[in-house]
Amino acid sequence: MNESVLINQLSYTKEEVLNDIWNRLVNGTLSAQHPFHCPTIATICNDEPEVRTVVLRKVLPIERQLLFHTDYRSPKIEQIQKNNSISWLFYDSKSRIQLRIKSLATLHYQDDISRQRWNDTKTESRKCYFVQPAPSTPSLFPTDGLPSSYYEKEKSKEQNEIGYQHFVVVRTQVKEIDWLYLHHSGHRRARFIYNKDEVYYQWLIP
Repeated sequence: MNESVLINQLSYTKEEVLNDIWNRLVNGTLSAQHPFHCPTIATICNDEPEVRTVVLRKVLPIERQLLFHTDYRSPKIEQIQKNNSISWLFYDSKSRIQLRIKSLATLHYQDDISRQRWNDTKTESRKCYFVQPAPSTPSLFPTDGLPSSYYEKEKSKEQNEIGYQHFVVVRTQVKEIDWLYLHHSGHRRARFIYNKDEVYYQWLIP
């Protein structure tokens, strides 16, 4: 019985598959062109799933954590506060690898983690936190929500703090990874379940 899988002509054990998953996730934070850079997340709103694209900002393999940033005024914050289960979806069309990841979210708002992440963000990435009114507010016309004064001059320290007031880091703890490799000769699938410091491996029928 073969306990390994061929991926692009290379043989992987289930342990090597898991290492490859985390390597791909880390690489997704390093380049905007990487297929894992902008995954989809799903939250629960009134017993219905809501999905949207986010930017994968940080991956901590040892801690098994994935981070993204959002606006504290966004509807997803209230959804996470009511139910902190978040599902991630990643897909690499070239490698034909899909990841579905179940996780539990923790919000970091106005704390050391959010401050450090804010300090590390580029000016362009901060722009969306200056919108007025809040994200998802109906508008009579198409707009990015940024006040005209935003473009007038370089931001002062006080003006930057306005953006920081809306900034939140969502840190998610990975509970389970469903890995799928699509290939014309036969798909392969595996599940990795974390329980405290242990991980359980399962091959699945695709």
